[in-house]
Amino acid sequence: MCRECWPRYPRAMKLPLGEDPRPPYVQAADVLRAAIHDGELRPGERLPAARELQKRFGIASSTVQNALRLLKEEGLIYSVLGRGSYVRAPKPMAPAEAKTDAVEENEVDSGESDPEYIGLGDLRRGWQTADSPADDPRPPYVRTADELRKQIQDGRLAPGAKLPSARDLQAQYGIANSTAQNALRVLKEEGLIYSVQGRGVFVRQLGPRDQFLKRYNEGLEEMAAQRRADEEAVRLSGKSDDEVAAELAAAEERFTKASTEFEAATAHRDAMRAVMEQRKRLSGNYTPEETAAKAQRLHDRLNEGRRRR
Repeated sequence: MCRECWPRYPRAMKLPLGEDPRPPYVQAADVLRAAIHDGELRPGERLPAARELQKRFGIASSTVQNALRLLKEEGLIYSVLGRGSYVRAPKPMAPAEAKTDAVEENEVDSGESDPEYIGLGDLRRGWQTADSPADDPRPPYVRTADELRKQIQDGRLAPGAKLPSARDLQAQYGIANSTAQNALRVLKEEGLIYSVQGRGVFVRQLGPRDQFLKRYNEGLEEMAAQRRADEEAVRLSGKSDDEVAAELAAAEERFTKASTEFEAATAHRDAMRAVMEQRKRLSGNYTPEETAAKAQRLHDRLNEGRRRR
């Protein structure tokens, strides 16, 4: 909601405070929550600045921060460091995941950052993607690195491609700047990306070992896909192995018989052609086309004899 539009809404007035026994931050959260549910504050829209809310509600800055923190814990809004708070688009979310997002966004709002980067630990390197269940307990920077690694793995980020900046990643995933930096640090340590001073971060051209691993994993995926296709074809045929083996034996028998007949027919045809050629040589009864072809063959043999001399 823009600053100019805010005064037009009746809820954007001072809170009842003394008339309401609840804490002021709960009252402020109620006003903002109602504005979100009624569509006055739409998904993706930036909330008024904390100073503006403080002035409109007639409350302290810490009260505003507590109200925003309450809405973040409910999954209604999120914060982007240095840019403000925004209405979150509604989406299904597991309780554990919602809690993780709320904690992360509170860290952004309060100026706190992710836990100190401690290296790869048990993370898989290179083209191996770690599993990510819905209740993934890993730090946000690890999950962000996994997402970028998948994009490199499936070619969406090709060798030489420029990665989004840390600020872009921050806005795209709703994470802290330190989270984005730690995710990029993971990929750099894995050798998947590199930085160019003043230009950004790029996907590294794979070395021989990584190219081999990539081809190997792609081969495994193709084999698995082929097996699934084979299993589906067998299921749809509805025939047992013995039935298929019997049909194959009958087909091979027919093929052998047909091959023998074909060879006999070919030999008979060639013999009859030879007989006809003999008769034509005696009678000279050639068609114009055959006469021309015979003259051309004779011409070619004469030329070949001259070249040899």
